[in-house]
Amino acid sequence: MERYYSEVLSYIARSVGCKDKAQNIVQEAYTRLLSYQRSNPKQDKTQERALFFKAAKNIVIDQYRKNQPIAEPDEVELIAPSFYEPEAKLASQQQLTLLNRSIESLPLKTKQAFVLYKFKNLNQAQIAEQMGISVSMVEKHLATAMLACRQALKKQ
Repeated sequence: MERYYSEVLSYIARSVGCKDKAQNIVQEAYTRLLSYQRSNPKQDKTQERALFFKAAKNIVIDQYRKNQPIAEPDEVELIAPSFYEPEAKLASQQQLTLLNRSIESLPLKTKQAFVLYKFKNLNQAQIAEQMGISVSMVEKHLATAMLACRQALKKQ
């Protein structure tokens, strides 16, 4: 593991922005790995480098989490997600209405291919087989439908 020390050190130093902190972190990772190797002597030695990097990264993450302030329950502001707001809900409903109109106005085969693809989760080969057309024709129908949906949303 000694041969990976400087490599891990430079990686962690870039992550934390301080060489002194990085040295402490890498030293801690090194001691953790040595302890792990002593308790598991039959462990695979081919992954030492990856384990060293992972252990050091985990220590950085742990330290970051420790430094994050924990809000008291009464200090936490309860805010509903934006999709519960009336304006957002109305906008979503309007978009759905536009998309429904756009889909309904499609030619029959295009609409059928689009519905099978988007709502029935069939792949293009399955759609081609079910509709009795080629896969390239299915692709053309889907492209036409997607373009119509995009244009309907742009008009909004």
